[in-house]
Amino acid sequence: MKQEILRLERVTRLTDGVTQLDNMNLHIFQGEIMGLVCINSHGKEALVRLICQNLPIHYGYVYFQEQLVNNYEHSSMGMNRVSVIEQRSRLVEDLTVADNIFVLRRGFKKYLIEPRVLERQLRRFTDDFGVEIDAGAPVSQLSFFEKCVVELLRAVVTGVKLVVIRDISNFISAADLVKIHRLLRHCAAQGMSFLYICNHHEEAFTICDRVTLMEDGKALKVLDRPDFRDETVLQFSCEFFRGSGAGGHGEAPRDGALSLSGVVTDQMRGMSFTAGRGECVVLLDMNNTVLSDLVRLLSRGAQPQEGEIHVGGESWARDARRLKKQLGFVGEDPIHTSLFREMSYLDNLCFWLDRREPALWLNSAIRKSIVREYEPLVGEDIHAPDITGLSPASLYSLVYYRAHLLHPRVLFCVQPFSGADMYLRRHIIDLIGQVKARGTAVVLLAVSISDCLSVADRLLVVEQGRLKREYLSSEFPLFRAGQ
Repeated sequence: MKQEILRLERVTRLTDGVTQLDNMNLHIFQGEIMGLVCINSHGKEALVRLICQNLPIHYGYVYFQEQLVNNYEHSSMGMNRVSVIEQRSRLVEDLTVADNIFVLRRGFKKYLIEPRVLERQLRRFTDDFGVEIDAGAPVSQLSFFEKCVVELLRAVVTGVKLVVIRDISNFISAADLVKIHRLLRHCAAQGMSFLYICNHHEEAFTICDRVTLMEDGKALKVLDRPDFRDETVLQFSCEFFRGSGAGGHGEAPRDGALSLSGVVTDQMRGMSFTAGRGECVVLLDMNNTVLSDLVRLLSRGAQPQEGEIHVGGESWARDARRLKKQLGFVGEDPIHTSLFREMSYLDNLCFWLDRREPALWLNSAIRKSIVREYEPLVGEDIHAPDITGLSPASLYSLVYYRAHLLHPRVLFCVQPFSGADMYLRRHIIDLIGQVKARGTAVVLLAVSISDCLSVADRLLVVEQGRLKREYLSSEFPLFRAGQ
């Protein structure tokens, strides 16, 4: 019989009068990879914090390694032997890999540190993992993937029993995700347990032994492997799977809103692709190398080392400064990085119009016209004096309606579904569809496929800076089958 590593039994936790966890049940056994698919983000942060630390709860019991560590009558506030791997690294950036793994651990009592001894110790673990990491390298120089490996190594060395993997596909490439999954299976076979938190059931199905569906801080259902089907999830999230009509047409574009031909930069190795008017193209960067180069090149109006770029049939080399104004960019996590909280909704909505003509958005007649056009779409939010109290869905609407209003020839969206729960992803898909409907070419820049195919007309797979494969929407099942 497998040892139980973690059990939450009918746990209810309130924060500032708001129920974060509602009669939550969760069981994780030794050597198991338990998935947690969050239909919405409510309760996710509270759950992770409670697993790591025995915080006060209003009802229920928490068991760790079959020992009662927390209940509604008494919470010790003690820490459990749990590691969390997420985008915000818990490593000390200025120290070396070996120092982070061996020196910064409970029970290390040596006054003199011998680097060569630490390197030999690390090599035993890296050989077991089948990876190569320089023990003397500063953590600040590591990639996201390498930092994840180091954190996993530290968990192994320190004897951690449970590792929480949180939204990892948001920040590492698809190729690196495959490697991480291999390492998780290896560690699970050695007896380590994992809670794999993500927002997409397809991702969880590829790696997990069981999957818990959570909504509003409550476990809706636990799925075993025979239940790993879209139809099983459908009954809990009908709105998400209902088609929006935003998807592809199954044929190549006829007119090029954007065209790259043989483009060479520091990371791009002869990149060529087109995006047609009203088309949505997904650029899937399997190695997470070219996306930042592409955005930097086009947003700054810079020139490639080699190759040609055309926007609307016009040469980028001749007038990049003017043509870059015909491009729009929605960055990753845009509601936190591209909006001005202290400004009104209308000011945020109109802000990009400055690209067409300075101070155009301050014209009162134009502002009134914009209110008349967009109030039926966004409702009373358009009159908000600031945006601090608006919901994430409303803020995403603001981001994409701002692009809708600017009406660029091409809109680039970087990791558009990163960090979004299931309902927000459905909303973002609809918003992208509205931008497409205006005739704007939409290019989704992604390192993981997430829900990009739900709105895409074509998929371009990039490996090592080169376009390797292209799929029309009718061929998407072939791509999924190969994953």
